[in-house]
Amino acid sequence: MTIFCGAYAFPGHELPQALLDDLRTHVSRFPADRPLEFHGKGAYVASVDIQAFAGSGSIDHGAGGFAVLAGEPLLTGEDANGGRRDMDLVRISATLRSATPYAALRRASGTFCGVDYDGEGRTMTVFVDKCGVRPVYVWAGPQFVVFASALRILEAVAAVPKEFDMRGVTEIAALGYALGDRTPFRNIAMLRAGEALRLAGGSVQRELYWRWDGPLDDIGYEAATRRAYDTFIDAIGRRQRTRGVAAAFLSGGLDSRVIVGGLAALGNDVHTVNYAPDGSQDQVFAQLVADQLQLAHKQIETNATNVGQGYRKDEVNAWIRQTFPELLAAGKAPVLWSGDGGSVGLGYVYMTPQIVAAMERGATGEAINLFTRGVPQRIFRRSALDQIANLTFQGVTEELAAIEGPDQGRRFQLFLMLNDQRRHLAKHFEDIDRERIEFHLPFFDADFLDSVLRLPNDWLMAHRFYMDWMEHFPNALSSIPWQAYPGHIPCTLPSPPGLKYQWDVYYDKKMYAQMRRTQAKNGYQMLAAPRFPDRLISRGTLRLASLLTALGVRDYSYLIKTASVYCHYWSRGQEDGRKAKVS
Repeated sequence: MTIFCGAYAFPGHELPQALLDDLRTHVSRFPADRPLEFHGKGAYVASVDIQAFAGSGSIDHGAGGFAVLAGEPLLTGEDANGGRRDMDLVRISATLRSATPYAALRRASGTFCGVDYDGEGRTMTVFVDKCGVRPVYVWAGPQFVVFASALRILEAVAAVPKEFDMRGVTEIAALGYALGDRTPFRNIAMLRAGEALRLAGGSVQRELYWRWDGPLDDIGYEAATRRAYDTFIDAIGRRQRTRGVAAAFLSGGLDSRVIVGGLAALGNDVHTVNYAPDGSQDQVFAQLVADQLQLAHKQIETNATNVGQGYRKDEVNAWIRQTFPELLAAGKAPVLWSGDGGSVGLGYVYMTPQIVAAMERGATGEAINLFTRGVPQRIFRRSALDQIANLTFQGVTEELAAIEGPDQGRRFQLFLMLNDQRRHLAKHFEDIDRERIEFHLPFFDADFLDSVLRLPNDWLMAHRFYMDWMEHFPNALSSIPWQAYPGHIPCTLPSPPGLKYQWDVYYDKKMYAQMRRTQAKNGYQMLAAPRFPDRLISRGTLRLASLLTALGVRDYSYLIKTASVYCHYWSRGQEDGRKAKVS
């Protein structure tokens, strides 16, 4: 399966038919999708499969219940089934009903989520992968629990109240994601990394079956780089299996490079696509990699007309149709290789020496302030600032306090992995019903992460470990120039002069102007909307910011974007038919 949603009724209650109708209706917005439904006593799941991964993502046990899975668990060790997700689901379902319920999940290395319902014991378990990258959202009411692999589904279900959560929304505005299990709505939670929700009788229990903190591994530096290489290549091989052909994003950085390098080293025919401004390091360095590895490479120029589309560009979709004609003809979705997770999980791009030094001194507050200053305060009404100003700092403090371990710098890195990276692909999974694309994500492979996240923090700072790890690849990947992060190990290889750099002036004037006009238009639309958070956002400031941005006098897009987060979720609470509560 790709998407699922469902509900569980507590003893003495039944699931309302209107709830089931809502879940069935909203599990997918794709017109041709026909949900597969599973019913049990006081239990229901609706699911849709875009046919990207091989093998069934569901089991119907009849009176014994059912199990549904999105993504691929990729069990390892004694539970390995050659990556077959149907066999993986059989093993997961069986162990969830045993005396050691999480034994199989602890051996899973993939990106997945799922639900198992034991019809005999009337017990339901909802679970996510060890990193929590494939999300599940949960609302628990007095009579029943509702869950979904996309937040938009719960937003559309009338029985689930959408109460504006000030902390969650403020964290999204400040960081791009809510912290911990928070969402924009009060009482709707997102399961944490390595978490399972157990529903039995009248109880709701949340349990962590996996933790990333704790002691460090006892291993030398050179042995650690080799171990990380071996587990990464194994992660690629377990996902690719015997297909022979692979399609991947390829940028001018390192994360996508090592993926295509690994695929090529394993003997695959690799097709790559790059979308970047003409004359940029991103564009030119990707072509150099493709030439050296003899890849079938497609270059798509990012310009003023498509700069906001990301991988959803029309040209990318055309490339997918050309690369996967047999899949699309059979009604199946493609799986693309993506380097998401590499820059943070292995490159430590958000970890600065100043943050680490503050953590090692015990100055947690200083480290947090180096990482984020919270939301820009100029967009808010003065009466709201006291309530908003400190929320992000408070949230980061609480998350850091929950992470254990002797290496203080590593605690901050784990905070990033369990929050920033866990939410990194949430938008992709929100829209997967429409986009019809799955990703292979080897940087989120749990075995690979286990090989690097239990190492001393100093080893991995500034891409040091990354560069030494890359030397193990057999295709001389470090002999080609790469786009280096500011403050990290620089690229000293010769490259063509005058190339655009991602952290400098990357787009041309037309593209920047188009982005400003888009933000200004968003500002005006918010001001005209019938549901505006006047208690929080200053209309006068937003109006002026939109005007100056539209005229090109000054770019206040950051203020407009901040306002848009509050306006969006405030509006959703109002549309729910209840007064938007601030909590």
